[in-house]
Amino acid sequence: MRNRAFTLIELLVVIAVTALLIGILLPALGAARKTARQTRCLSNIRSLGMAQLMYSDTYKGYLADVGLPHGGIGDPTKSFIFTLSEYIGSIPRDYDPAPANENYFTPEVLRSPGDKSRYWLTREGGQQGQSTGIWRRTSYGMNDWLSRTYPPGLYSNEPFDRLGKIERPSLTVQFFLLTEDPDLYSGNAGFAVSDHVHTELWGAGTQSLVEASNQVHIAKWGGPKRSAGSLSNYSFLDGHAAPLRFERVYADPLHNSFDPTVAR
Repeated sequence: MRNRAFTLIELLVVIAVTALLIGILLPALGAARKTARQTRCLSNIRSLGMAQLMYSDTYKGYLADVGLPHGGIGDPTKSFIFTLSEYIGSIPRDYDPAPANENYFTPEVLRSPGDKSRYWLTREGGQQGQSTGIWRRTSYGMNDWLSRTYPPGLYSNEPFDRLGKIERPSLTVQFFLLTEDPDLYSGNAGFAVSDHVHTELWGAGTQSLVEASNQVHIAKWGGPKRSAGSLSNYSFLDGHAAPLRFERVYADPLHNSFDPTVAR
């Protein structure tokens, strides 16, 4: 009995059905990959939050600080990327993360999956040469209201740098995703190479969306780049973390989750 070969029409039908199935499955696979990256990012930011609690418990209630200003080299040894290392197992506190140190790579817990900022060192997939003194060390920033080094101006004499000073820790943001982009106004690295933001400058309404998105990646996991509905990951001082719309963490200077005096 002679074997019957496929006709051209039958082959075209098979190809068409295959293409249709691929077209249906690819968006679902893309969404699954994005969800996996978001979950890993949330795990990172939760780990930082829990490390902060352990640090505070060890150091009489004090919180870790920041040390990387937006636009300068600063002092990385003051930053949480070093001071929390003993709790997250990321970087030895005496380790030198200079660009010339070819053995240095950013620990996974400090880099959000899918972070495409051009300010990473070239060996980490960015565009910053090894000779520059300013580069991205972390995807995550800390709330400046909790800092001793760069606190908001009005409260510079009384920083909220101890857990006991904060009335509502479960409602007060501590870590979040930093912008990956250059400064909106100057075109320089700005907050993309920092480890904190300045929420006291955000203002209200449209201004808050512009200023906040110039410092925080408020739309990392969904929504328009500058929108009250933009989605990103945030951790709070009680250790919990969650993906939240921007409107849930900031409305205006009197209604937000950053300033401990008004945290809601």
